Amino acid sequence: MNAQSSPAVSGGLASGVAMALSPQTRTAFGALGVVAVGLAVLLPALAIGYWLTDGSLVAHDASMRMVAIGTALLHLLPLSWGLLRLRVCLVQFAAGRPFDAEGIAGLRDFALGTGLSALVKPLAGMLFILAMSWEGGPRQIAIEISSDVMILALFAGVVAALGWAMRKAALLAEENSQFV
Repeated sequence: MNAQSSPAVSGGLASGVAMALSPQTRTAFGALGVVAVGLAVLLPALAIGYWLTDGSLVAHDASMRMVAIGTALLHLLPLSWGLLRLRVCLVQFAAGRPFDAEGIAGLRDFALGTGLSALVKPLAGMLFILAMSWEGGPRQIAIEISSDVMILALFAGVVAALGWAMRKAALLAEENSQFV
């Protein structure tokens, strides 16, 4: 029986040895990285554009539009940050280093940004409704916790757990490589 082990088993991945990937796989990871950066920029830009143009039907004066932009960005900016950090993870994956500490940190930060966005979204909506009712009579407050927010929070938790498991696997592989 062969006693030699592959770099994936002996901890070589954690110490910098890259896995061989097909060009299609590298292209797929690269494309996902571009999509992540595109969404990170596009989502806040679309929210701002909406409230500066079509959103003027809801928020009549400029101050209310700024409040709407602020509350939209309150939950979009953590998500955008997470998407930018996801790109770091995908770059490491494309290079064949899925257990690189930098890539795992990018995955963890993506989970953190996504989870924070999911938790802040109901609060941002509540603040927007409160601001909209501020000048027009009785104050109103409403909080909406939708199924997509709950699913996004669950997704963030699962990705965080995967990042934690990947980090533990990388540490164990590194530790095991010390014995060989």
